[in-house]
Amino acid sequence: MKLIAYLTDFGLKDPYVGMMKAVAKSLCPEIQFIDITHEVPKYNVTLGSHILRISRKFFPEGTVFVGVVDPGVGSERKAIALITEGGNAYVGPDNGLLTSAAKEEGIKEAYELIPEKAGLRKVSHTFHGRDLFTPAAALIACGVRPTYLGKPISPKELIEGMKLPKEPQKLRHAVVAEVIHADDFGNIITSASLKSIQEFLNAKEGDLIQVSADGVRWREARIVKSFSKVCVGCFAIYEGSYELAEVGVNQGNANKELMPEARIYFRKES
Repeated sequence: MKLIAYLTDFGLKDPYVGMMKAVAKSLCPEIQFIDITHEVPKYNVTLGSHILRISRKFFPEGTVFVGVVDPGVGSERKAIALITEGGNAYVGPDNGLLTSAAKEEGIKEAYELIPEKAGLRKVSHTFHGRDLFTPAAALIACGVRPTYLGKPISPKELIEGMKLPKEPQKLRHAVVAEVIHADDFGNIITSASLKSIQEFLNAKEGDLIQVSADGVRWREARIVKSFSKVCVGCFAIYEGSYELAEVGVNQGNANKELMPEARIYFRKES
């Protein structure tokens, strides 16, 4: 099976995703697509990298992952293709977006793509996803060796991204994590692992703790495995599908209720 998996921050309002898939189909008509997401928050390479890393294990061997969260497009940053020990390929910008996922599989080969070999006849300065990454990915998916598309580079040269989870900031009576995203359900995804928060607070599953967006106004929340363990309208703290600590409200919207900006606080009940 010839498969490209896309992850971008493009959204679906504009024609960008459709253009990329059209290019891929024109080069490799039998290719199939899976969209991991096109809703990575704009320019958020760290979250994009994390989503790619936690998603890649669900894909069949031989998948070509194309990642386009690329605020440095048109700059001197490299365009790369990585071949892994797991039999997959990763194509995109060398800005840390691809490295965490690829390194988990083991990077077997790394290449800097050469636009004249890997790209369309005319490569835009602002849309490498369509004009360079997708053509290279489609050719790799259809069996072209990346040696024909670029020059070998050492994996040691690759940009390392900021990896999640991150250690939360420890205050005297609380622990603080960054807010990295709020999903469509209003669940607040943090930068920390649930384990790190529990360890600092000496809290276990089932315990009641407190959560706050500003360190002043606190709400009661229970550490649980699922929303079924708290009442409707009650706050829950749990490890979600992002494999990070999340704050949610059973059948409600934690983001609207707490309205956090950049950080969220946790403490044991006083």
